Amino acid sequence: MYTKEFLGSLQGETTKTLLEILELGQTGKEKIDPDVLDAIIEELYSRELTEKEKHEFDYLILCIDESVIQSGKGKKEFSKAEKEQLITNKSEDKELNKYKSLKRCTGLFSFLGYTLFIIGIILLIALFIQEQYGMGIIGFISSFVIALLLLAFSDLIHVFIDIEYNTRNLSKKK
Repeated sequence: MYTKEFLGSLQGETTKTLLEILELGQTGKEKIDPDVLDAIIEELYSRELTEKEKHEFDYLILCIDESVIQSGKGKKEFSKAEKEQLITNKSEDKELNKYKSLKRCTGLFSFLGYTLFIIGIILLIALFIQEQYGMGIIGFISSFVIALLLLAFSDLIHVFIDIEYNTRNLSKKK
């Protein structure tokens, strides 16, 4: 792992310099640590690039085949349709990896909600068998309300993630 000082030094470099280093590493002209290249890529993703810089960056990222990079033989050319597909897949992969912990929490809340609902039904049946109707109904209603709140909270987190996604897409289109 690289220290914060190294990552901070990347912020001081010009975009042109970072693209040149990335090109040297991606084409195999220079042997550069893959972690360094990943850090440069992350830094470039965080910057506002001009159209020319963005085109060059996309070319470096998407038009070089991994196996060719590792063997150091050169670049692989892609058709326009393949490039568009790669760009689409890259953005989808980035979206899938975003907010992992929140997505896990939504899964946990959903699981707990459904489990609590099932427990409420079992409790209702068990207490009805013991002829404790009042306790059965109260237990079922309380477990149902809590389960409903957990499921609603899970959906609320999904709504916030979708709002962020749509807001970012709108800002990119402007």
